[in-house]
Amino acid sequence: MTNGVRTVEKVLTEADVLIRFRLKEVGLDLPHLVIAATPDGEVVLRSNVDPDVLRSFSEDLKNIADELEASPRRDNQAH
Repeated sequence: MTNGVRTVEKVLTEADVLIRFRLKEVGLDLPHLVIAATPDGEVVLRSNVDPDVLRSFSEDLKNIADELEASPRRDNQAH
């Protein structure tokens, strides 16, 4: 594991802890993902979801990618 991956893991862990805290603070308990890709293409993920929800998210991400690919605008749109 490279230092870059370790750094991304540390940052995403900190972000995940903050997200969990803030959601709990406002009384929300909902599934979330914190995800990043390293320059080498390794994916780092932190989440509070079970594998079935993760699979469902992956299907949604595929659909979003298809929509972006079909769209005339190819900049980084938020969904």
